[in-house]
Amino acid sequence: MAFDDLKHAQKQRLEYLDRLLFWDGAATRGSLIERFGISNPQAALDFKTYLHASETNALKYDASSKKYHTTERFTRLTGRATTDELEELLSGKKRAFYDVLPDLQRTQNVRVFRPLYRALLAGEAIKIVYQSMRDPEPETRWIAPLRFASDGVRLHLRAWCYTRQGFRDFIPSRIDPTRSFEERRVAEEVPKDDDWFTWAVLRLSPHRDLTQDQMRVVRIEFGFEDEFLEIRVRKPLEFYTKRRWGLDQENPRLECVGCAYVAMSEEEIDED
Repeated sequence: MAFDDLKHAQKQRLEYLDRLLFWDGAATRGSLIERFGISNPQAALDFKTYLHASETNALKYDASSKKYHTTERFTRLTGRATTDELEELLSGKKRAFYDVLPDLQRTQNVRVFRPLYRALLAGEAIKIVYQSMRDPEPETRWIAPLRFASDGVRLHLRAWCYTRQGFRDFIPSRIDPTRSFEERRVAEEVPKDDDWFTWAVLRLSPHRDLTQDQMRVVRIEFGFEDEFLEIRVRKPLEFYTKRRWGLDQENPRLECVGCAYVAMSEEEIDED
């Protein structure tokens, strides 16, 4: 990729410049000076380096506005564009072009995560007091932490539960830190987590109750390239995937029309 042979700091500036030119269609030396706090000569050198790597006539300098504008010959030098880049650019604008909904599920207590993480690394079982949503009262359990997984909003803990004699998904925020973690022992007799090493291949389609025009925009929105959209997740994460994609909502845009479970290959397991 372009700029890989440059020092890290300059590489970051040129990657930012590439994104800025793609989205705004124009940039100035001041764009780099304001973003990175560099000098005007350094900004000029960055533009010179960028122009050298670009297609001939990809940028055109306008002396009146002191801006470099993209032309029809412009192409990105640092890979495909993403909406994450747009969010970054919007959040840096002086005007309020952008806002984010508050997320009530992201408060997670480091006091809980640290002992779980250390027990995982040490191969230990650990005693916790856990409040599930199925039980009216907290329950004391012995668990062997095995791995963490994210549903895109918060971290979950995958663990072997000695109390329930099965693999369970725990929400760390439901663990009482004042009554947990005092007792530990070597984690023994933990069976192979076959579900974790099994793919759930979900086949999705626009919901059958939608009109043809609604189905068309759903296909555009979710990036359908074929009749169905197939996504592959680990079997224990299937529930969270369906919830995140809105498959369990009252009026969903998508529906799951099939799910196949496929055991991981030895190569995939070794890479895990």
